[in-house]
Amino acid sequence: MIEPLNNWLSSVSTYADMSPDLAIRAQINLRMKANSRPALGISDWCQLFLAPNAARQTSAFRCSASGTSDTRRVLCFVYQRFSQYSGLDFSRVRPEDRLDHDLHFALVCWFDWTITFCEEFFEQFDLDLSDRFDEDEFNTIGELVMFLIDQVNGQCRSSSGAIAAAD
Repeated sequence: MIEPLNNWLSSVSTYADMSPDLAIRAQINLRMKANSRPALGISDWCQLFLAPNAARQTSAFRCSASGTSDTRRVLCFVYQRFSQYSGLDFSRVRPEDRLDHDLHFALVCWFDWTITFCEEFFEQFDLDLSDRFDEDEFNTIGELVMFLIDQVNGQCRSSSGAIAAAD
């Protein structure tokens, strides 16, 4: 009788450890709103993230037949999905926001958000990041975004080279 109770108590405490901290999440969202950060629509948000890296983006490859920029697809993916993973209002997140110190990503996300992210990124871009993505390697959200863009653009270059070689 005692062992099932101990297992239950252990499960409850483990669940709490792996769950997002809703109080910190609410504080971050409130702080961003209180700091007069306007909520940006997806187009303006993408432009904001591209502005510091404009020179890099002029050479970005367009891989899809429709000519849709893969860079924009990555930015849209981050804008929508990272909001879901973190519960943060990503329309108010800026490139210079630090993942740990400003956004407290490890505390506001589920413990396994990176697994979900890698799976969804693979589904969206047909690119497996599971062996090279470590959120601890990035100081700011802008650095993380540029890493993702570089990964997708690198895949584009590889695909273009393979197609050219096949011709």
